[in-house]
Amino acid sequence: MNSDKKILICDQIESEGVNLLLESGFNVVEKPTITYDELLEEIKDVHVVVVRSRTKITDSVINNGKNLQLICRPGTGIDNINTSVAKAQNIPVFNSVEASTNAVAELTISLAVSLARSIPLADHALKNGKWLKNSLLGSELRGKIFGIIGLGRIGRRTGILASALEMKVIGFEKETVDPEYLDKYNINQVELNELLSNSDFISLHLPATDETIHMIGKEQFELMKDTAFIINTARGQLIVESDLFDALSNSKIAGAALDVFETEPPTNSELINLKNLIVTPHIGAQIIEAQKDASIVIAQKIINFYSDSKSKE
Repeated sequence: MNSDKKILICDQIESEGVNLLLESGFNVVEKPTITYDELLEEIKDVHVVVVRSRTKITDSVINNGKNLQLICRPGTGIDNINTSVAKAQNIPVFNSVEASTNAVAELTISLAVSLARSIPLADHALKNGKWLKNSLLGSELRGKIFGIIGLGRIGRRTGILASALEMKVIGFEKETVDPEYLDKYNINQVELNELLSNSDFISLHLPATDETIHMIGKEQFELMKDTAFIINTARGQLIVESDLFDALSNSKIAGAALDVFETEPPTNSELINLKNLIVTPHIGAQIIEAQKDASIVIAQKIINFYSDSKSKE
């Protein structure tokens, strides 16, 4: 029976996933506005905790969870979870990256189009009575080199979409990427500096780790073409924002698009008000389909976790 397993949902998730858990007999408690102090107390008799990006699962939360067996994140990033402490205590951490893969990839491509055609600037100008037809000379994506840093699930999907637009796709990944995928979509795996030097568009698709935090800074901007655009729909910590500001302000690169920031909401108004920067409020997975799918994927992973555990008894 699953009724003895308490699942605490700390942030708002779609009802489809919640209903799946209820139908499977779990004791589901929804507290979408729970505070950190309340969580420290509530976690003591919880078996599964489900969080989005708002709730932080710190070492103290994990240590207080004497019955905690599973930590779940409907979404992609798990940097709000102390995964090292969870691993040390043999507590699995699940996410639902498969649910948001296409959503984030589509946003990435839409930002590339917006940069190439100055769509936000054109929209803003026309709404303020300015007809900038002659000054807004854009460029096609077709034939341009699209560099993807991180060929994981989202990076690979982005590569497929870029390839469909007849872009020349290159990618950097430390591990060897499936050659069948590379061959099918005519994608070349290259070293990071080669990608930075040759790409017309550079798109980041890596998690924030000790190795990747601030991986794009002054030295990397110096390698880029002055006509290059950089897009970040992954994690804000990957880019040194002060160096990005300098690169954009001094026309070292042509433009950038950020869906993520070092601090969210961003406090660097000097950066976000630059005309050659497009900003969106971390909406990569904020679409109806991805939110619903994320809740279902996580619910199914919880159900499978306990089904597998019972089969091993």
